[in-house]
Amino acid sequence: MPVALLRRRALSTTTLLLAFLATSCDSTKDSPSLVGTGAAPGTGGTASDNGGTGGGSPGGGGTQGVILPDDWEPDEPPPSGLTISPEGAQTLTVTQGQAMPNVVFTATAGGKPVNAAWSVDHGDLGRITPALGGTATLTPTGNFAGTVTVRVGLNGVVVERAVNIRVVSDQNGPGAASGGSQIADDVAELTSGGGVGGVGGEGLGTAVTDAAILAALRAPTGNGQAVGLTFSYPYDGTVFPRGLLAPLVMWDWSTADADAVSLTLANTSGTFSWTGVFGRPAILAQSHGPFVRHPIPQSVWEAATASVGATAGGAPDRLTLSLVVARNGQAFGPISQTWTIAPARLSGTIYYNSYGSQLAKNHGEAVGGDHQFGGAVLSIKVGDTAPRLTAGANGGVGACRTCHSVAAGGSRLVVQHGDVYETSSAYDLDASGGATEAVMANGAEFPALTRDGDKALSPSGQLIALPGGELLTTSGLAPGFTDLGTPMFSPDSSLVVFNPMAGTGVTNPKQKLVVMNFDDATNAFSNPVTVVDASGRPAEERPGWPAFLPDGRSLVFQQQTVAGGNGNNEGALYTRRGAKAQVHWANAAGGTVTPLDKLNGVGYLPDLASPPALTCMADGQSVGGIDPGHADDHNTNYEPTVNPVVSGGYSWVIFTSRRLYGNVATIPPYCSDPRGVDLVQNITTKKLWVAAIDVNAQPGSDASHPAFYLPAQELLAGNSRAFWVLDPCRADGASCETGDQCCNGYCQPGAGDELVCVNQPPAASCSMVQERCERAADCCDPSNVCVGGFCSLASPH
Repeated sequence: MPVALLRRRALSTTTLLLAFLATSCDSTKDSPSLVGTGAAPGTGGTASDNGGTGGGSPGGGGTQGVILPDDWEPDEPPPSGLTISPEGAQTLTVTQGQAMPNVVFTATAGGKPVNAAWSVDHGDLGRITPALGGTATLTPTGNFAGTVTVRVGLNGVVVERAVNIRVVSDQNGPGAASGGSQIADDVAELTSGGGVGGVGGEGLGTAVTDAAILAALRAPTGNGQAVGLTFSYPYDGTVFPRGLLAPLVMWDWSTADADAVSLTLANTSGTFSWTGVFGRPAILAQSHGPFVRHPIPQSVWEAATASVGATAGGAPDRLTLSLVVARNGQAFGPISQTWTIAPARLSGTIYYNSYGSQLAKNHGEAVGGDHQFGGAVLSIKVGDTAPRLTAGANGGVGACRTCHSVAAGGSRLVVQHGDVYETSSAYDLDASGGATEAVMANGAEFPALTRDGDKALSPSGQLIALPGGELLTTSGLAPGFTDLGTPMFSPDSSLVVFNPMAGTGVTNPKQKLVVMNFDDATNAFSNPVTVVDASGRPAEERPGWPAFLPDGRSLVFQQQTVAGGNGNNEGALYTRRGAKAQVHWANAAGGTVTPLDKLNGVGYLPDLASPPALTCMADGQSVGGIDPGHADDHNTNYEPTVNPVVSGGYSWVIFTSRRLYGNVATIPPYCSDPRGVDLVQNITTKKLWVAAIDVNAQPGSDASHPAFYLPAQELLAGNSRAFWVLDPCRADGASCETGDQCCNGYCQPGAGDELVCVNQPPAASCSMVQERCERAADCCDPSNVCVGGFCSLASPH
């Protein structure tokens, strides 16, 4: 269930009862009238539109009005025995191309029809239309599937009926509602920005008009296994959040081309089913590529993910994708995989390094193209189809800005200057995506930033005030640690973790991760605890790039196994020149370290039977021959960071990987330096990926899930070191969807029932999901947990 729906459903019953009492004595006797009662809170929208905004999140409901009879007397006692007919749960099936079904309810009291107040709790699912004679008609919107609760109330008495809405649809070709962003008009669009639809490929295919092909797709006779038909992306078992762009479905098979495909999305509870058939995308006539991938239409993805709820027995609902491909009149398949849809949207902004960006050309040594490329920090807001330039500019190397850190609260970014690497700038970030640069008095390479972005801890152990860069007095770090490697604060800034590159009296410092307490008021560090120790292993096997999970009780990090390059173990933790690493996690108190095999791709990542022959260089070394077939992709995962807020029962890890991106990015894994390979003609595999970790799990078992490609990142560039942070907080009175967007931590109905930021919880004095808390008892739902200062679902649903 989406976060906003959880919030608004909890408030709706109280609101309705108050509304019924208020309206029962407010009318004229002369004629029937609709009395506006003020809608109950909705989900993803306001009561005025009864619909949701924000990519399929369910929307509002509320009281639709009270129709009062001509002969009603205000001082008469209310009728007794209020009830609704028909009794029991009702089921309506919305079928594309057919008339919208409905169900007519009648309210009675004392065995007679009575005019009362009607409402629904889920206005994006259905609309209730009252009429005289005690009746009201529930009509589905058809946006998505689920259960809508119809309520009738009179004088504080409320009776409910459930209506289960199923959605069944078929699509042939792109359709009018699919959106232009998923259709390419020319070849240049295929690799511009984030690619077609923000995910690459050739976009939506054409309608299938050949009756024989349509018949074959509906009843395939070919064995998919016999022709090696497999998915290359996404991965079976992936956990997706709501609100992101639709994934690009990619497949491999021995025929290596298709004339048409059929895609089916259906949830396991049986309430939603969509089948789309598509011919070859028209742009393939210009690009001359094979038909080996196809996107899910964005509108369908939003409806499908919003329709995933819970089965009748309370078990988690899932979303299953099935694929059939046709070639030369015969269809093969289906093959299927199943995903989990987290009941929440991921919001905020992702900031990341790009070393081949076309948005800030400040280096002139690129191979191919116009020989220009750029080093810059780019950003992606959830829902974007392409990145935006945040730090860096066109011009010489002096405009290069890379190697950055971002505050978890989203207010500030610190980045290095490409021409004078020891020089750092602090950028103030605003909610509109703007960034204001201030050169710092003291530099800090990859520093740890406090949540509010007012302090930075440099690898040298200096604590620096931001944005100016003045040095602050600290205690507790020296003389034990003299090089902190890649430090990172916990989301609440009470802890810091680092991989010491050097330390006085510390044995094998490079093979350790150390956690310390930090007092933000006194700038005091204390209680060093070694939580990861690789002593006894080869010197190049080192932990680094650590990041806390939102609860501060565990952390993820890069476990390097091969240093790369010439085997120089004295340098930084590499992600290039053949460096090998996986993402592991550990208790912040020490004692348990676990590899995240599902996140890393152990046992299921595809490889290439016939890798492309490509010569490429990195730092003067030939790297094109290092694992060109991607057989070792599960050992090419680096630089994890974590979204500071738990969403939908999961913590979300974003990391750099050199794995295949299906059949879109397939060149050798270490071909990512634009000075050593033409990244205009070749799409590098150095990209950003996201994976979920169960929030109620602890290191000792693998609680991760297969990762998904981050949409909207620049397709032609090599991308790395991402921070998924909150947007700068919103002041009281500003619109919001969840409390973690607000400076004071609460998002509640305001005037007109629009959700706005407020400085305290509602009269119930408890917090909804993703609102501020100090302990679990602060949360309205007793099953919630308090993680990272916000109420959260306790476990995946």
